[in-house]
Amino acid sequence: MKQLDEILKILQDSNWNDCSGIKEGLAISKNQFREIIHFLQNQQLLELNNGGIRITSKGKKFLELPY
Repeated sequence: MKQLDEILKILQDSNWNDCSGIKEGLAISKNQFREIIHFLQNQQLLELNNGGIRITSKGKKFLELPY
């Protein structure tokens, strides 16, 4: 869960980001990164476009939820 939150926090600026650049900053395998991105995309918390990734409005709302 920590990596999921980290990815969303990195993306919270709403700009398109390079997937490989985000992956490099995390201590997880390529397969784990893909699984997390796939999960977040299925939950509509982020969107992908030609190797780019950005948070959705639903993803921003998720970050605002209390823990």
